[in-house]
Amino acid sequence: MKMNVLVAAALMFGGMIAPGFAFDGATGLRSPVAKVTCDTRNEDEQAVCASKCEDAFVRHKNDNMADHSALASERLACDTKCGCPENSKL
Repeated sequence: MKMNVLVAAALMFGGMIAPGFAFDGATGLRSPVAKVTCDTRNEDEQAVCASKCEDAFVRHKNDNMADHSALASERLACDTKCGCPENSKL
């Protein structure tokens, strides 16, 4: 009896955590690992520049009369200047 309860508990626990390994909630499938060439998590010049580009993009994107195509091109130009053009593709 005790063994059956332990096996059932282990199977239930495995059933709860298995989908977390198999699926990603946003896309439904495991996302491929992207090659990161621009690390924006550090506090170096490149990261500070990239974060300023992103902050400006987000701040102006929330404007009611914003031209989103112009904002996207400005962000691409800013990210290219910082050396992180792949940030604009996110």
